[in-house]
Amino acid sequence: MKKLILGIICIVLLTYCPISFAQQDADTIVSQLNAELEKAKVFSPKELKGIGKQLKNMVGKGATKEGLKQVLMDLSHGDVKGNDLKAAVNSMNNLVNAGEKPKDAGNIVSQAAHQAKAQGLKGEELAARVHDAIKVRKAEREKLKTEKKVEKIEKREKSKGKNK
Repeated sequence: MKKLILGIICIVLLTYCPISFAQQDADTIVSQLNAELEKAKVFSPKELKGIGKQLKNMVGKGATKEGLKQVLMDLSHGDVKGNDLKAAVNSMNNLVNAGEKPKDAGNIVSQAAHQAKAQGLKGEELAARVHDAIKVRKAEREKLKTEKKVEKIEKREKSKGKNK
């Protein structure tokens, strides 16, 4: 009986502790990132607090501190601040939630920020360009997903026809 109870306790701990550790790691990584960005006077603590949840989510999905820092620096160089920063990071987070790899989502944001800056855009206009680039990528992902579903259905229908 003692072994059974001990076994159940071990299973419960092994099931729930990794989630807690992963959350702790995300919290630690985002805290370190925030400290670095605050020290460099890139963003205010208020701005960083406003994007903390999204950053933690992306870290939990594989984003690295360095990758996020690069994206945030690119946005900063484009004078993206306040609500525009929050909107850009939120768009990136939505893309990651839609299945895009965090590194790829970061590359899309950085590339859009660089292109917009090269065109003389900054602030709200640059953030809007980033948002548009992410919308385009999400649409591409949805189109690919739909095409794969259609192919799968066609393949299934074709195999049903052969079996008759």
